[in-house]
Amino acid sequence: MPRKALILAAVIIALHLCEAATLGTTTAGSFLANLLQIFACGSAAIMAFGASRRGHGLSRPFWLIAGAGIAMWGVANLGWMYYEVVLHSEPPTTSAVRFLFGLESVLIAMALFLDQDKDSPRIDAESALDFIQIGIVFFFIYLEYYYLPAHRLDDYSAFLRQMRVENVEDASLTALAALQALRARKQHIRKLYGGLALYLLLLTVCAALAQYLQIIKPAPTGTLRDLLWTSPFLVFAIWAARWQPSPSAETGSRLRRKTFGELMLTNTTFALAPLIVLLQVSQLGSQWRVLRFTLLGVSIVCYAARLAISQSREAKSAYALQTHTLAMESAINGMAILDPEGKYIYVNPSYARMMGYPNPEPLIGKPWDEMSDPQDVAPVRADIRDGLKEHGKWFGPITVHHSDGTVVPMEMAITLLPDGGTICVTRDITQRVSAQRAQAETEIKYRMLIEQVAAVSYIAELGINGQWLYVSPQIETMFGYSAEEWLSNSKDWMRHIPIEDHPIVNAAEEANSRGEPFQAEYRITRKDGKTIWVSDTAVVVRGSDSHPVMEGLIVDISDRKMLENQLLQARKMEAVGRLAGGVAHDFNNLLTIIKGYIEMALQRCLNQPALHSDIRRIEEAADRAVTLVRQLLAFSRKQVLRPKILDLNAIVLNLDQLLRRLMGENIEMQTFVSKEVGAIKADPGQIEQVIMNLVVNARDALPNGGRILIETSNVDLDSAYTRDHAVVRPGPYVLLAVTDTGIGMTADTVAHIFEPFYTTKESGRGTGLGLSTVYGIVKQSGGYIWVYSEIGKGTTFKVYLPRVKDAVPMSPAPEAHASPARRGHETILLVEDEPAVRELTLMVLSERGYTVIEAHTPEDAERLARNNGAEIHLLLTDVVMPGLSGRELAKRITGRYPNLRVLYMSGYTYNVIAQDGTLEEGISFLQKPFTPQVLAEKVREALDRPVSAK
Repeated sequence: MPRKALILAAVIIALHLCEAATLGTTTAGSFLANLLQIFACGSAAIMAFGASRRGHGLSRPFWLIAGAGIAMWGVANLGWMYYEVVLHSEPPTTSAVRFLFGLESVLIAMALFLDQDKDSPRIDAESALDFIQIGIVFFFIYLEYYYLPAHRLDDYSAFLRQMRVENVEDASLTALAALQALRARKQHIRKLYGGLALYLLLLTVCAALAQYLQIIKPAPTGTLRDLLWTSPFLVFAIWAARWQPSPSAETGSRLRRKTFGELMLTNTTFALAPLIVLLQVSQLGSQWRVLRFTLLGVSIVCYAARLAISQSREAKSAYALQTHTLAMESAINGMAILDPEGKYIYVNPSYARMMGYPNPEPLIGKPWDEMSDPQDVAPVRADIRDGLKEHGKWFGPITVHHSDGTVVPMEMAITLLPDGGTICVTRDITQRVSAQRAQAETEIKYRMLIEQVAAVSYIAELGINGQWLYVSPQIETMFGYSAEEWLSNSKDWMRHIPIEDHPIVNAAEEANSRGEPFQAEYRITRKDGKTIWVSDTAVVVRGSDSHPVMEGLIVDISDRKMLENQLLQARKMEAVGRLAGGVAHDFNNLLTIIKGYIEMALQRCLNQPALHSDIRRIEEAADRAVTLVRQLLAFSRKQVLRPKILDLNAIVLNLDQLLRRLMGENIEMQTFVSKEVGAIKADPGQIEQVIMNLVVNARDALPNGGRILIETSNVDLDSAYTRDHAVVRPGPYVLLAVTDTGIGMTADTVAHIFEPFYTTKESGRGTGLGLSTVYGIVKQSGGYIWVYSEIGKGTTFKVYLPRVKDAVPMSPAPEAHASPARRGHETILLVEDEPAVRELTLMVLSERGYTVIEAHTPEDAERLARNNGAEIHLLLTDVVMPGLSGRELAKRITGRYPNLRVLYMSGYTYNVIAQDGTLEEGISFLQKPFTPQVLAEKVREALDRPVSAK
């Protein structure tokens, strides 16, 4: 656009020169010269209107009014051209054309009196009233100083007067434009009025020079002097085309407080128009009375309206200022305004309190650096200075120390004002800092808890293949992977889970998709290849941007699973034991019958050797069956023990030579017994059987030879041990350990090793009851047995027997061999629910001279005792019977007959006559199966024993 304006100006000037050189002052020349002036004037107006569209604030009405003024001059020039070209004369001195030329000055004056303080893009009511005042003033100037005098003057004199009036107006407007430029507070307005002042100066000089040349040598339009009228418009057009709105027009410039002189000048300007009108009206004749008083009234009304609008605006501003001040005074945030010199000019109470002052008065008028503690300002001074310099604002934290020692953390926002001052807004963040500190401490504690608890915490996307977003450091301890390693390939985390456990995880994921918590227990393979059991629990929570994620904990439950397996194994062994005990009990009744009749048959066929030999073979088979049943009873812990205070070392050392004879030449057996091993309370025969069975089992595990180690020692099992072995009670124990360097066992074999009839030996090399017997004896003795084995390295059996404080008694003298039972004559009450056993017992006892009263049930026994109580010497009763146990029956009958002796018989005790399988002192007991000889001896022994005091 500027280049086009320059080209256009050059063309117009060139055409002027050509016209003056060729056509001159001819009618065509005058027409062309006037047309070029009008075209230049129109171009300037168009450029001004374009600048108005580009402008902001006051520049928009400025360019609009200035362009309208120049356009008005062009319109007037059209009238001049009409008179000059068509009528071949100049316009009359009182024609409207001459009046229109004066309207340019009116519009320029209006542009000069735009309100700079508002810098508004619109013409408001106050400006419109000012424009009316300007119009009235210029009208009276035209009327008094040109129009009325022109009626009394000739044309030449009127022309000279018009020129002087226009020159004075142009000079006045030029001076006024320069004054407005000097007093303008904003740079872009100063440039506008400065440019207008230069244009008006050029216009004034050119107009004066053209008028002077016209006076010297009058000539119509068409000479080179026409360039004096065209050139100012071309300059104006180039200026308007080149003009661009300054950024300061958008963002504002430095504010400056109006001085008293400026305020006086502004108010005087408002009052000057009515005074000028009044002065002019006073000089008009009476024939202009209506016009002069009408315009004077209009001027006064405009002044009054202008004053009312100004006062109303000031009142609104004052109310707004009062409201804003009240809001600032009541604000929680601190606010302060500083002048360009850094002195406080406004401080609200909150700011004063934050700075450590009771009220704002001590701060007003004081430099900020004098009222601040250097230790508060020093850390941020450079940042504030750089922020204001680069961005015009600064925001950041600052700590203020009060004189009483109080420390106030706050946030401060400092903004640079247009006048060079600053506004400070502060916010006390004590509570926020405390909350943040508390939150930080909570997060630290939470993180410490999360990172110290024996569990892996994680955050992951939903779905089996969801990305893991966070995993706690414990994953390295639990899984062997670092957090980075796990997260890098977390979408494929299922590859660490055995394929057999995938359905468990998938089922938990499906439940989670239905809104239920994710809960699964599965195995996972560590980085080192070891497999562990874990419990995975997670819930769906809202993550960032309301994106749902899973937050969960993974706990290593390998120990718990091991304990569960131990408890399961113990329950299984208990169930198998009850089954074995029941079978043994019933089988014992059968064996009692078989053994009894075998013994009687042997006595009856002494003279038949062949038959006697056959029956002896049957007896041997029955004895093996008795041994098998006793092993079942031992496993089921239903055998009767006769515990004593024992020295385990003595038993081990006594068996040492016997055990060594069982070893092959390629097996080395070593025995290590610790000194001062504590005493135990157990059945010595059963403990010997435990040692024998364990050593024989170890020997069988060494087909190619090896070493067997037998050890004893005192141990104390604490809570740490019992956590890994759920069924163990903490306390002092005596340890018996048997270790071999044999082939070892798999985990599956170890899980079944104590089950009856379970054996890893080939067929015919064992019944599978050896370790079952050991298990039953140890458990019935109140101890525990554990096995540790590894394929190719060997096996260790550890037996823990409760340690007692009692001293081991001296060995009693050997008991004399029992003599054959002598015949009797006493009366015996026999109570047995098994008919065959009852019949055999009756036969054996009757043959030996006893009187036997049979009772099929406990109820029959009570009835018979009431009828024959005084005659009965011995109650021989089975322990386990329908309805009432033998022990309870004995209590009832002996309650009536205290001198009655009692002999119990049973396949197992079932804790009826023996507490935990241990026979009470003074109780006579006959273990099934028994032979007639043993039955006769036990009956005779019970009858000869004194009556128990219990």
